[in-house]
Amino acid sequence: MEEKRLGQIALALELQHEVVGVRFLDFKADYQAASLPEAPKRGSFCFHIRNAMDGQHYIIREGLVSCDYGRYAVGLSKPDPAIAQGRSIQYCGLCRTHTVARQIAQAMQFIDMPVYGIEVGPLREMDQADIVIIAGFAEAIMRVMQGYAYQYGAPQNLCFYGNQAMCSDMVSKVYHTNDINISLLCRGTRIYGRFDKGELAAAFPIGMLDGMLDGMIKTINPVHSAPDKRRILAALDSPDALGVQLDEGYNYGAGLMEYDARAACLRKEERN
Repeated sequence: MEEKRLGQIALALELQHEVVGVRFLDFKADYQAASLPEAPKRGSFCFHIRNAMDGQHYIIREGLVSCDYGRYAVGLSKPDPAIAQGRSIQYCGLCRTHTVARQIAQAMQFIDMPVYGIEVGPLREMDQADIVIIAGFAEAIMRVMQGYAYQYGAPQNLCFYGNQAMCSDMVSKVYHTNDINISLLCRGTRIYGRFDKGELAAAFPIGMLDGMLDGMIKTINPVHSAPDKRRILAALDSPDALGVQLDEGYNYGAGLMEYDARAACLRKEERN
């Protein structure tokens, strides 16, 4: 899926991990028809997502996800009503009061439709996906957001607070809003997903993939530095492989100065 452009984005953003796809398999028949191996080992949902970022491609069901709250978020299990209302979040010390915890639980937007299984893997290997996940250092996620802003404007549905990163921030919230979200990751994700202290993540629905890739490519010229452009050009098969001409002498600061001077000149002419 979009293998060439995904490779170009990984190069431009210097991603350390594969771009991952997540696909919901609603019924047992869908799971069996996936023609993929099951996860070789039981683990948390973020553990499985990290495996996909490392190049593994497989399917998971309820019994293969060890984290209860990860299963609740993505629809593989149903939480107790008290858990869904946030009681456990307050009890364990993450929230000060029941009302604060209830608000957080609602914002997690757990998928309440039962899901039999989930396919996870490198997006480039997948014929179908529902959600795209990208993890990287802050600058890479900055570039993802700039690509979004180029195409879609200001994001309206960002929601994150350092808990349930991969399952809630990256999957259930994106599923509910049909929009981009970012994640600060969480303690469990950093441990079981083996992510660096400086890494973040972003996710968006598959319907935005073409626009996101186009936005990230179109903003390379104004945003990236001259050394970055030279690095990218050196790795491309041809200078025009991206579909945009990279100008080492240009950046958005130069463009802003050019516009400012033009605007001042035209305003002066209007006054005369």
